[in-house]
Amino acid sequence: MATFLLCTDGTHGDVLPFIRLAQGLTGRGHEAVVYSHQVYADTAARVGVRLVATDTTEAYDRLLDDHREVLLNVLTRVEHVVDFYHRNGIFDQIQGEYEAMAALARNRPPGEVVLVGRHTSRLSVLLGREALRIPAAWVCVTPTQHMGAPLTQRLYPRGLADPMNALRHRLGLPPVADWGSWLSGVDGSVCLWPDWFDSAGHPAPADAARAGFLLNDAAEGGELPAEVAALVAPDVPADDRPVLITGGSSRMLHRDWYPTAVAAVAAAGRRGIVVCRYRDLLPPELPAGVRWFPALPFATLMPAVAAVVHHGGILTSARAIRSGTPQLVLAHGVDRPDNALRLRRLGLAEWLPAARWNPADAAALLNRVLGEPGYRRRAADLAPTIDGSAALDAACRALEELVGRPVEPAGPAGPASVDTASPAAAADPTGTAGAAAAA
Repeated sequence: MATFLLCTDGTHGDVLPFIRLAQGLTGRGHEAVVYSHQVYADTAARVGVRLVATDTTEAYDRLLDDHREVLLNVLTRVEHVVDFYHRNGIFDQIQGEYEAMAALARNRPPGEVVLVGRHTSRLSVLLGREALRIPAAWVCVTPTQHMGAPLTQRLYPRGLADPMNALRHRLGLPPVADWGSWLSGVDGSVCLWPDWFDSAGHPAPADAARAGFLLNDAAEGGELPAEVAALVAPDVPADDRPVLITGGSSRMLHRDWYPTAVAAVAAAGRRGIVVCRYRDLLPPELPAGVRWFPALPFATLMPAVAAVVHHGGILTSARAIRSGTPQLVLAHGVDRPDNALRLRRLGLAEWLPAARWNPADAAALLNRVLGEPGYRRRAADLAPTIDGSAALDAACRALEELVGRPVEPAGPAGPASVDTASPAAAADPTGTAGAAAAA
C-alpha cells in the first residue's frame, strides 16, 4: 500500500475529479488524502475520502469573488495577479499545504509516498518533491493547463519570484535558478481527458498519460425537486423540455454571460432552468418560462433536458457528453474557448466567443443543436467512455507507477533568474531581497 497526497484548488471542475481519483486509489488499497477547500469536505466524506482543509468557507467565497477580476485581466495586467496573491495570502496557503503534507509524509515509510497536484497551481507539491525527495505528479483537468505552462513559466518571475523565494528561504531551500525547470520538474503527468478529446485540439505532451474524463456522481446525483421533476418527466414531449442554463459553480464569469444565455433561451422560444448559486449574476427579472434554482443534481437533471447552455467548463462538458445532451457554449476565460472549440470539432456543440455574444446569434445556434439529431447521437456514442472504470483505472495506474521512483533535482540551485521588467527585480538584481527580509 502506498500513500497519495493530492492537492488541488478551484471550483467543481478542479476539485471533484481529485476526490474521484482519491476514491479510486482508496478502492485499490492505498491511502489517499486530498488537500483542498473546506467547502468540499462533506462531498469527500460521503465517498469515504479524507480531506484536509486548506482554507475556510468564508475565505473561499472571498477568493472566488476576487478571482473573477483576475480571470478578466490575467493576460493584460500581470501586476493584478501579483496583488491577488498577496491580498489573499496565497503564499501562506502554499506554505501551510506543504507543512501539512510534509508532516504526514514523514510518518510514512520512505519510497511509499507520492505527491499529486493540480497542474502548475499547487506549488506546495513541488516544494515537497524538492525538500522531501518524494516523487510528484501533475494532474491536468483541462488541456490548456499544458498549453499555458510556457506562459506561466515566463510570467512567474514578473513579481512572484521574490515572495516565492522568501517562502523557500523560510523552508531552508535556496532561491530558484530556473523557473521553467522548477515549475515543470515533476516525475509524471496525468491528463483527465480521453485520446479523442486530445486529438481535437493541441495535443498533450507525448509522455503524459491520457486517462479520460472523471465525473463525480456522488457529488452531482440525487432526486430532483418535484417542480423540476414535472418539467422533465418522461411524458413531457421533446419540444417542451427545458434547456439547462449553467455558468458553473463560481462567480468567475463574464458579466454578460447569464444575461446573454437567458435571453438566448427565451429568444429560441424554449423554457429554461437556470442553475446558479449567485442570484445577483442573473438579470433582475427572468423571462416567462425561465426558472432559477441555486443548485440541482446535474447527474439526474442533465440527461432529461433538451440541451444545455454553459460556459465551457470541462466538468460540465463531460457531464453533457455522458448524458447525451446537445451543448451550446458561450465561452470566455482561460480554458473554456479551447474546450468549446474541441467540442465543436467533434460535432458535440456549437459555441460563441465573448466578442460575438448576442441573444439572436446564440438563439440561432441553440436551435441548431436542438433541431439536428446528430448532436445528441454523437454524444450518446461517446457517453460510454466518460467516467468509466477504464478511465479511473488508467489514472490510478499512472500514479502508481511513481511509487518508489527516485527523485531527480529539477535544476541547479543558485540566484533566481531576473526579469528586468519587474520593478522588484530591477531593485534587487540578485533576486534575494525577499529571502533576506524573511530571515
